[in-house]
Amino acid sequence: MILRKDSLAYKLTQMHWFLLLTFVAIAVFGTLVLFSAGSTAHDVATGQPRIDPSFAIDHASRFALFLGIGLVVALLPLRMWASLAYPGYVIGVIMLIAVDFGGVVVNGAERWLQLGPIRLQPSELMKLAVPLALARYYHQIFATGRPVALWHHIWALVLVGIPAYLVLRQPDLGTALMILGTGSAVIFFAGISLRLVVGLLAVVIALTPVVYFFGLDEYQRERVDTLIDPEKADPLGAGYQLQQGMIAVGSGGLAGKGFMEGDQKELKFIPEQHTDFIFSIVAEEFGFAGSIAVLVAWAILLWQGMTISGQSRSAFGALAAAGFVSTLALYVFINIGMVIGLLPVVGIPLPLISYGGTVMLTVMVGFGLLMAVHLNRTNDMTLNGLI
Repeated sequence: MILRKDSLAYKLTQMHWFLLLTFVAIAVFGTLVLFSAGSTAHDVATGQPRIDPSFAIDHASRFALFLGIGLVVALLPLRMWASLAYPGYVIGVIMLIAVDFGGVVVNGAERWLQLGPIRLQPSELMKLAVPLALARYYHQIFATGRPVALWHHIWALVLVGIPAYLVLRQPDLGTALMILGTGSAVIFFAGISLRLVVGLLAVVIALTPVVYFFGLDEYQRERVDTLIDPEKADPLGAGYQLQQGMIAVGSGGLAGKGFMEGDQKELKFIPEQHTDFIFSIVAEEFGFAGSIAVLVAWAILLWQGMTISGQSRSAFGALAAAGFVSTLALYVFINIGMVIGLLPVVGIPLPLISYGGTVMLTVMVGFGLLMAVHLNRTNDMTLNGLI
């Protein structure tokens, strides 16, 4: 029987199953690590660790739910997501402005918006809305047949800069940097001149001291100082988490202390070890070998994503896929970099491994879009009115 190309059965046969299985494998590993994160110091009477499986159960349940959402996204026409790119961006910016005027403050940061019974973090929406808007923007330029001019890139930088500035005001330096990084990656893949890239990097480096002294809040400067010298800056305060994380990473050695056997983890020396500092548990219990295995798994996933981007015949599909892969790469790079002391602590989780639902939802919707690009890779989208 020959299946119609627009039928559900045909699309299921064309799924990128290797990509799907890679996502599942990383999420399953994350569930195991979170199960370990729920264990505490051993009970004196029994000698057995006290275990709270709620982290692992919540993680697995969310992944199953969001995987279903991602698959639904994958099966919807890619053209629909292209048509929603601009409205999604505008709605996201409006929500960020609303947060600035009347957002919900949690732990001193005004990042959430209360809409009835639902509390949303609009900055998470922008991690997908920005690359999609840029992909649509450049698709329209390429569809005209004209070369991309410098002023096109300048307008693209404006599209990136508006939400990044609004997020930075919340303040959320980590997310603002991710939006800037993802947007810059899409602009780079769209074909910006390398000479211009070098020039912009020179400007960024030159402005770094100005941003440090006049653009950052006091606590953000404190995090940079802590990165440079955690013991001198604030060993019992801002530097404590970083030092304990590095101790956990170093104590794992080559093969690790064993599953659920991490001392730093069991004694709760590391604050937020089940979220932002989850990699410290990976390194302590699975060692250097386990840490490299996690990095290899992410490298395989990112490579698959960039392969999908390269195979897409439409500029929108190629740039949207490249933008999402860049977002994932930034998540991994920033999270692991801050745990091992190479980057400031900015509150970026490790996708599919750290505990938390908002980031997982963002990642799995992005997975669905990546899969949609794969399913529509032969459609150049130039005959569907998307110009």
